Amino acid sequence: MERITRTCMTIPGRIIEEQKNYYIIDTAGGPVRASTKGLLKKDKVRVCVGDMVDCEVINEDSRDGIIFGIHERKSFFKRPSLANLTQMILVATFREPPIDLESLDRLLLCAGAYELSTVIVFNKSDLTCADSTSKRRIIDALLAIGYPVLETSARTGDNLEALLAACAGHVSAFAGLSGVGKSALLSLIFPNRKFVLGKVSGSNGRGTHTTTHVALLPLPAGGYIADTPGVSLVDLPLVPEEDVVTYFPELERLIGGCKFNNCIHDNEPGCKVRELVEAGKIAVWRYEHYRKIYREMLDRRREYK
Repeated sequence: MERITRTCMTIPGRIIEEQKNYYIIDTAGGPVRASTKGLLKKDKVRVCVGDMVDCEVINEDSRDGIIFGIHERKSFFKRPSLANLTQMILVATFREPPIDLESLDRLLLCAGAYELSTVIVFNKSDLTCADSTSKRRIIDALLAIGYPVLETSARTGDNLEALLAACAGHVSAFAGLSGVGKSALLSLIFPNRKFVLGKVSGSNGRGTHTTTHVALLPLPAGGYIADTPGVSLVDLPLVPEEDVVTYFPELERLIGGCKFNNCIHDNEPGCKVRELVEAGKIAVWRYEHYRKIYREMLDRRREYK
């Protein structure tokens, strides 16, 4: 931890918002508006939203302070800059915009790589799905893998309490394609805060980006939800291609079950994964996305070398 020795009492807190020349810190004694000075500023240590910091209050009346220490981060996202996230709420829809299963699987892998909890939220449940059988099949497949799944409606408020319960005690970020209703859900959770709601484009069925900065919004039951810029396909962290299978739980469970120990589950003889895919016990889309991401990581490693 970066720290400057001081004789006065320090106050720990979490940065919940970044402004042009200062940060807002959530502390046990209330919010503090603080800037970075001293060695922390001299050494160009970059603090960001989500960081746990130590600060000194220099004016009790205005609650102004100075940040002089940053705690070690448990996780860090570069785009948008966000530290100490513990959970991703992956929001998707079956209509307006149509579901993009590859985007969802890439987000799941990203969350796994950062060791984050996940909750999959299918929003706009009030809209009739043209293929209810396919919808049920997708949800059942995700539940069978072990992912928590909620169906919500920002218009009717369905399952809002369940979503809040899933976020309690976590530092959560909502992620998913633009237009799936992330900002609309946040507006229900935080009715006193204004969120710019995006609309789905009629030309391509996709949404337009809405949120433009990062802030952590405290929850009454404890925890925070990040108001972040909308993301579609996140930049996947580079992981060894042989480890990609560990981010697909239904495939990871089969490690050691194939004929060959070095099986990469790509049409090798005696592949248990391929056998279960053909038997309909593993979703085809999950298998295809695993193969695609495996090849992507292999290519990236080769380019890096």
